[in-house]
Amino acid sequence: MENSASVTILRFDPGLDKEPRYERYEVPGKHWQGRKVIDTIRYVYEALDPGLSFREPCRQQICGACLLLVNKKPVLACDALSMQEMVIEPLPNRAIFKDLITDDPP
Repeated sequence: MENSASVTILRFDPGLDKEPRYERYEVPGKHWQGRKVIDTIRYVYEALDPGLSFREPCRQQICGACLLLVNKKPVLACDALSMQEMVIEPLPNRAIFKDLITDDPP
């Protein structure tokens, strides 16, 4: 797909999965170009994989609920711009409840 983004998301449901796994999604250009990472994640949820779990942020860059690793760098998903190639993971050293939702930091 021209101008599509390759978005790879770490998926893990402790009730079903033995190990975390990565799933790759193709996101059309109009759903990632010039948009925030959280908007791209929401597109994946709404159009490609309604089983994906993630936290909805306050969108004001103050709550920190959407803090994720994007290409191994910690970012606020409501503030960082999407890129054409992204690997999205929860923060390390936190227990994963499901997919991108983790427990609070110790």
